[in-house]
Amino acid sequence: MVEFVLCAIPLLFVLISLFWMSLGMWEYHTLAEAVNETARYAALHGADCAGQTCETTVEQIANTLAGRASGIPPGLLNVTLTSAAQNYTCNPLSNCQSNSSYWPSLAGNTAVTDSTAGTDISISATYQFSSPLSMWVPKNGHVSFGTVTLGANSTQPVLY
Repeated sequence: MVEFVLCAIPLLFVLISLFWMSLGMWEYHTLAEAVNETARYAALHGADCAGQTCETTVEQIANTLAGRASGIPPGLLNVTLTSAAQNYTCNPLSNCQSNSSYWPSLAGNTAVTDSTAGTDISISATYQFSSPLSMWVPKNGHVSFGTVTLGANSTQPVLY
């Protein structure tokens, strides 16, 4: 029985730690993939779409990112949309889910042509991942959950 206790406690700690580290890696991968896919979406609906049916708004970009970042609440995701014409900061992302401004706009943004490269647009996002792993190490007489900032950035040239 003593041998079981001596083996089971560290094994349980390793299993719980493995679960939470895996969850953190999954959320990081989801965030990075969502930011990359959303930047690609915005690049394909860029400068030449202004005034046409393919133009996008900050709301559409925010909803696209929120939809692709499954498992990450939009209220905990901080996003910055950057282009040559204007920047939008959404802290949290849910603040921009009702913004009807066009992004990227025609002003200051050019698409890729045979002779020129397109203007770069960038989407960056951060998310505070909270893990109860630190509960095993109480400090100052109380238990606090540790947070890790997960960040992702994608820069794409405006293609259309």
